[in-house]
Amino acid sequence: MKETDEIKKKIFQIAAVTDRGQRLNKLIAPVYQEKLIEMDDLIECLKIYSSEISAESLSGEWELIYSNVELFRSSPFFLAIEKALNNEFKSNLFFKLHQLQVSSFGISTIGRIVQKIDFEKKEFISTFDTTIFGLTTIPVLGWFKLFPTFGGRVITVADNLVLEDKFLKMNLKKTKVSKVEGLNKIPLFSKLLMERWYPVKEVWENLPWNKVCPSCSVSIIYIDDELRITKDLYGNIFIYIRQTLSLEIF
Repeated sequence: MKETDEIKKKIFQIAAVTDRGQRLNKLIAPVYQEKLIEMDDLIECLKIYSSEISAESLSGEWELIYSNVELFRSSPFFLAIEKALNNEFKSNLFFKLHQLQVSSFGISTIGRIVQKIDFEKKEFISTFDTTIFGLTTIPVLGWFKLFPTFGGRVITVADNLVLEDKFLKMNLKKTKVSKVEGLNKIPLFSKLLMERWYPVKEVWENLPWNKVCPSCSVSIIYIDDELRITKDLYGNIFIYIRQTLSLEIF
């Protein structure tokens, strides 16, 4: 076995036992923190073996398997917010508050997260599935579900995608919530808000405190045929594996 295979095997193990890194979130519980250090060490060892970072090696579909911050922060929508806030402390506080707002009592959980990179179209498409009311019961009194499970797929499209000096740069364009096969649409919300594109770029630019186009970038620190590792503006880690089967996004 090649040395890189052994390193990647350990990376996959940590990603699995920490639930894509979610169990390392101190907001939930300050446990398993030694895994953060171990993962950082593994990435440092691996990145010297990276293949050439090019449009060809980056193109395709990738699924997120690990992050040392909230999973939803991999989306260009939240990366653009991070850049606009222009302050690491404010960014971390904003995202922690967002997580508390949508995930309290286990009401909402994040499922599969996929990115499609297409340099021919100069598009970067990010999706994440969300499940609402996955498990809702009255403890001790009963074990039946109080509410059915709802959910959807949040799709964000960025355009003007370019690769410059190991940085993927893009502009936020639009977003929508679409149906996920096997999940019920959210009542009322689905008829009013689902299955329609929202022009995030136009809305963003018309807000009085936003003077520039919503944009973001991530740096590529490792790439090969099956693995991609990126960092955001403040060095937070996102690890992806290449998809062999295409995800139906639209």
